[in-house]
Amino acid sequence: MLIRNRIDRRTDLPGPTQQTPSVIAYYLRRSSADPLYFSIAAQLAHCNAHSHSLGGEFDQQRLLFVDRHRSGATTIGREGIAAMLEAARQGRFRILVVRSICRLTRNATDAARLHEQLTGLGVSIHVAGRGQVQQYEIMLLALSAQRERLRMMASLMDGKRRAAVSGEFFGSWPTYGYDRIDGPDWRKNVNQAAILERCFREVDAGLNLQDLAKLLNGECIPARNGGIWRPRHFFARGRGLLDRPILKGVFVWSLWGEKPITISRPDLAVISADLFDRVNERYGVPTRTQEPRTRAPFLLGLVRCACGDRMHLAEDGNAMHLHCRTAQIGGGCDRTKGFSTSIVARQVLHLFRHEILDPDSGPELEEGRRIEWQGLNATVQAERDRVSARIEQIAHELDALSQDEEEIDPYAAAACCELELEHHKLSERLTQLVVPPFGALDWERVDVDRARILRVMERLPSMSRSGEDLRVIELVRSIVSEIELDIREDGYQLRVWFGAPGAPKGFDAVDRLAGRWWMRWFPMPPKGPLRYPEVVLGHQRRAEAGMFRLDDGDWAAVEPVIRNAPRLGPRDRTMAEAILFIGMTGLPAKYFPERYEPCAPLLKHARPGAVWRGMYEVLHQRCSPVVAEAGPAARILHEDLNSRAHAHPVPPLEDPSPWCNPKA
Repeated sequence: MLIRNRIDRRTDLPGPTQQTPSVIAYYLRRSSADPLYFSIAAQLAHCNAHSHSLGGEFDQQRLLFVDRHRSGATTIGREGIAAMLEAARQGRFRILVVRSICRLTRNATDAARLHEQLTGLGVSIHVAGRGQVQQYEIMLLALSAQRERLRMMASLMDGKRRAAVSGEFFGSWPTYGYDRIDGPDWRKNVNQAAILERCFREVDAGLNLQDLAKLLNGECIPARNGGIWRPRHFFARGRGLLDRPILKGVFVWSLWGEKPITISRPDLAVISADLFDRVNERYGVPTRTQEPRTRAPFLLGLVRCACGDRMHLAEDGNAMHLHCRTAQIGGGCDRTKGFSTSIVARQVLHLFRHEILDPDSGPELEEGRRIEWQGLNATVQAERDRVSARIEQIAHELDALSQDEEEIDPYAAAACCELELEHHKLSERLTQLVVPPFGALDWERVDVDRARILRVMERLPSMSRSGEDLRVIELVRSIVSEIELDIREDGYQLRVWFGAPGAPKGFDAVDRLAGRWWMRWFPMPPKGPLRYPEVVLGHQRRAEAGMFRLDDGDWAAVEPVIRNAPRLGPRDRTMAEAILFIGMTGLPAKYFPERYEPCAPLLKHARPGAVWRGMYEVLHQRCSPVVAEAGPAARILHEDLNSRAHAHPVPPLEDPSPWCNPKA
């Protein structure tokens, strides 16, 4: 009875609902090592056949995702798979069709992750001719594809190794001292071999690499790339000019691999084995690690020498100096003198504060920059159109070469590999052809920016990672494209170019003929605190505002220290504040503000270092606000006040620590 009643209740069930066809997307991938069976045209044909069997809708313009010349070992750098995942998040399709799982990935871990992501987004994965695959199936297929990839790599490496043992795979990269001839072989270049032999003799005689580069550059001998000689070119872990074993008649295939193969070629020896081993025992060691910089100027990468070469940054104690790389190795530039980076930064900040952010002259410069940015944008767009047209042409040629799946022509396969490689390079070039948006100045906040720049100038040569300093750095680098520094005996000349920074590689960020640059000549800066006049004036303004004034409690605490100090003259509160000014700023007595000028003659022959140390200890224990914002140099209590450089006033900052990563 219960069963009969249940059947009676089920007699009026509604009919099946009319289902709308699912939206289908294709993912295709081909690498240079794949046979033509996995070509883009062949994959597209199989996916179309499977799509017709499903009865779904496919939009080739929007839902076709292709990766050319990409390995399936990883998903990193695959623009097609990234675009496919983004379209899945937007809900643009419900079925993803691939020719095989190895086209999607050859990594089991990536397969599990992709299946989880797509399943969570409501997308099912179909293999053409097989149907929908579940999680266990895709894991098994991906694991098989991963093992096949490892087997292909092992077979390829084994073939190269056998060719190297038989002498048929000698090497194809360009190298200095040898010429490539027909077939897998080299021959010595007589002129270059003589230069290499001379280099070995000079180094063996005791000449260091820096002087060797200067010697070769002074004689105008062309280097390996037609440029100038640099010390780093000589030794590079078996790939430099003087540490390649082929120079002593021994070719090593897979030098840094697990099983290198040694081939004896005495006919290619340039020098004797004893001389080679003796020189490489001295210099042919891994390059010693460079100590990380504790600071980096915010103009790093923008400053170039007047000769055109970039400036080398050298840290000398608490100062950083710029040196011309070409001049250091005798490459034809006579500007061997270094220059302080903080002086260049001060002049650039002074330019911004008084000319760039000037309401009268600033808008005219900004309009010129906007016109230049529009021209750069049009040029880059034209290049994008040209590259896109070439990519589309290559795609048609690849499809034409892979129409016949039954018979694979080896010449067509070789042509496909070359076209795939060109397609890959052009695709990467297309992603780089992007012009950053135009950085317009906010004229409503121009007074705020001017005040920020002044506060930064009062902290030079120190720069912090505070929000205020980062705002100034962003402002400068959004307008300045290049800084040319010409160091002379009597002064230096700065030329600042304004344009659209961040231009793609191969495009000029500024039109040098447009005249949008600023040039000034300056005498050499004086020694001492007057190198940074804004710092001295900032100290004096804070002193006049009462920053170093002691209240009754602080004076009562430090009065015994003042009373016991010899040769100070009047031991009153003004003298204590004057010593406090010297200790916290590092400025000598001749830079006293007006309120402390009477104490200057009395402190001329006195050494207030011991008094300052005692005062600082007392005030620090009392947590006095007078020393709460002491500069970095004020905390160095063991140094003599008369022998150290001036300190920097440090207002409250979000992060007062200096730069620690030059590449940040």
